[in-house]
Amino acid sequence: MPITYQIVGCTNPRGAEGVDYATNRAVKTGDYDFKSLAEDIQFATTVTKADVVAVLTAAKEFIKTHLLQGQRIVLEEIGALQANLQSKCFAQSVIPAESFDPSSYIKKVGIRFRPEADLLKYVRTNKTLKRVPSELLA
Repeated sequence: MPITYQIVGCTNPRGAEGVDYATNRAVKTGDYDFKSLAEDIQFATTVTKADVVAVLTAAKEFIKTHLLQGQRIVLEEIGALQANLQSKCFAQSVIPAESFDPSSYIKKVGIRFRPEADLLKYVRTNKTLKRVPSELLA
């Protein structure tokens, strides 16, 4: 199955005035959900669907727990997950103040995914591409 993309407009901060720019963006073609994963594993192995769902559900709970404990989740040959914070900068002079609350500077909490090098290499090597219609190519 190809990676689908479309051409979309973008801004180039170093570009010339009055020039329109475009770039390629990957387009989501659907979702591969928990149920689909469980069914695929069931058909590819001798394990029952109930057992697969039980294992995946337990794995999901352990991943959530360990992310909240600050641990990096390493999924061999897939990649690693780690909790991530985006924070505003603040003056170091406010740190020793008794009323200082560092959590008030946190703007966003997320999860960073870093793919394994072999997975990334596989996708880059074996990719096929398909362009979908775009407003810019009318």
